[in-house]
Amino acid sequence: MESFGYAGKILFVDLTSRRVREQPLDPDLAKNLVGGLGLGFNLLKELLGPDTDPLSPENPLVVGLGPLGGTLTPGSGKCCLTMKYPLQAGRGEKKHFVSNATGGSRRFGAMMKGAGYDALVITGRSEKPCCLVVTDEGVDVADAHEIWGRDIHETTEFLVRKYRGRTGKPGVWTIGQAGENLVKIAQATLDDRNSLGRNVGAVLGSKNLKAVVTLGRKGIAVKDRKRFLKLYNEKRKEILQHPHYQPLPRLHGGMIQHLFETTLVEIKACTGCLGACRATLEAREGRFKGESFRGGDLSVPADFGRRLRLDDYGAMYKLIDAMNRYGLCMLTTLRMMFFVTRMYERGVLTSSDTGGLELRLGDFDTYMSLIEKIVRKEDIGASMAEGWHVLSDRVGVDAASEFKDGCSIIKGVDTLTDARFWPSHFSPGMGLANLVHSKGKHAHGATYWPAGPDIHKETYQPDELQSLSDLRRDTEKMGVTREEMAGIFTADSFNAGKLAKYTQDAEYLYNALGICDCVVHWECDPTRDVPWLAELYSALTGIEVSPREFLRAGERIYNLEKLLNVREGFDRRDDEIPSVWLQNTQTPVRLRTGEIYLRDWFGNRIQKADIEGMLDDYYEERGWDIATGTPTPAKLRELGLA
Repeated sequence: MESFGYAGKILFVDLTSRRVREQPLDPDLAKNLVGGLGLGFNLLKELLGPDTDPLSPENPLVVGLGPLGGTLTPGSGKCCLTMKYPLQAGRGEKKHFVSNATGGSRRFGAMMKGAGYDALVITGRSEKPCCLVVTDEGVDVADAHEIWGRDIHETTEFLVRKYRGRTGKPGVWTIGQAGENLVKIAQATLDDRNSLGRNVGAVLGSKNLKAVVTLGRKGIAVKDRKRFLKLYNEKRKEILQHPHYQPLPRLHGGMIQHLFETTLVEIKACTGCLGACRATLEAREGRFKGESFRGGDLSVPADFGRRLRLDDYGAMYKLIDAMNRYGLCMLTTLRMMFFVTRMYERGVLTSSDTGGLELRLGDFDTYMSLIEKIVRKEDIGASMAEGWHVLSDRVGVDAASEFKDGCSIIKGVDTLTDARFWPSHFSPGMGLANLVHSKGKHAHGATYWPAGPDIHKETYQPDELQSLSDLRRDTEKMGVTREEMAGIFTADSFNAGKLAKYTQDAEYLYNALGICDCVVHWECDPTRDVPWLAELYSALTGIEVSPREFLRAGERIYNLEKLLNVREGFDRRDDEIPSVWLQNTQTPVRLRTGEIYLRDWFGNRIQKADIEGMLDDYYEERGWDIATGTPTPAKLRELGLA
């Protein structure tokens, strides 16, 4: 195919035989599935058999970058990973979901395309630890004995020094000791800053694959450069002139913002981004003076510092640095540490369970020892390493039902956002999307921010509020038609189930293109603009596409992922509402601002029946069977997936 916007090839690597082959990118697939995410799921459709053990050599890893990746497009460094995950999806069940992860890259994605590939497909298992090196001069499955056992920062720095080339630093995707030891809550880290992604490190470790290095000099051809640059410059101007634009994060003001500004060492941006968000933060005083961590979002140490009763913010910096180096998912690990500590304090666990550790809130040294037990899979750490369902079975208490000491868990994954505390409540993107997603993930969309004062009064800052007019505008920017808009919105409300469907379709389109959908430093999410993206893609590739046709591609990709999970045995029963959310319909969360019950985006209290009704609306709008929550033959024919 004419490779405008695309590198034009897919690379296949079998680590068992160390055979490497290339395959031309099918232009029809590029048109119908766009890139990154869509290509990944289509490859899994062919390569991944049902009931495949996630830690077996037969489980493929597919890493891709969309057509906008590596261009000037703001936020275009987003890489996509598609695979079967090792976490147990249900208590007492051996089902494993097929899903995706995205991560912003400073070098990896652009260097992969520069080497000539839109996607890498990795199968097999190397006999010895290895490192996959992909350059425009060749592909090598190199020996990794020098870096096996090293942490993520050490590994990245070693590989950057070793493979630095004429284009500068290579891109690096690597695991730490947790992934090597097949810890199922381990992550893989991209360019030393970003996760790609949660709970995937063990799959790389099962293949004896320590890292992937990319380095390439080939440029990206643009079909209509003049049109492309015009669209780029207009969007860049829009971003820079927006009244809320700022190149660095704003963390809700107050002490958190002050702490961010006073402990900031450096901050880095991904490819093409106009807003840097990956900070290195360093403690300036106290017992942990000089301790730092990379990739920092200060809301995490601030929140868990209070929860774990660590008053010295430097203690949280050191804990997070240890998790980042080992390659543990930070959020899952911190939530598990809190859970098992509370179970110990309540007498559910004893020192015989913990290998002699006396778990107490506020005890930093015990927390560090617990992290090491997870990585080494010792004592209670061995169960923590297997995921929430195995841990709950080991403890004898379901973490998903513990209102104060547990967390919201869907399909075996603790949700990144919790509808009990999220400002926009149980919204289409932050509540409902979690339930129906393959691994319980929220979706950034029109309802990201809470409702504005023209709907009801709240205590949030004025520039964090949205009106219904804002929602309609943002929904139109997803490429939704007037007829579809009329089915979603009324004069003073919207249908949450229907809106969630389009929000997810749009997010899957963004991921397939390779752009970040989370550019929120200036709140307007300027790149979340499907009409603009459709025109930009048309200028880049020469493939003319309408906004609605483009959004349909996101829907096609989402349905393809769903089909892979239907093949694994998932249906509506797995779209289970977390017990802690249902408890919140009757039991309030007590905050300084008062008692809060589970609420919809407008602030109205909701019950289980309300959520089930939203699910019905969601499945109906998707064209799925309402009883089973699975795609119908008619919908598959409509999308060309029959």
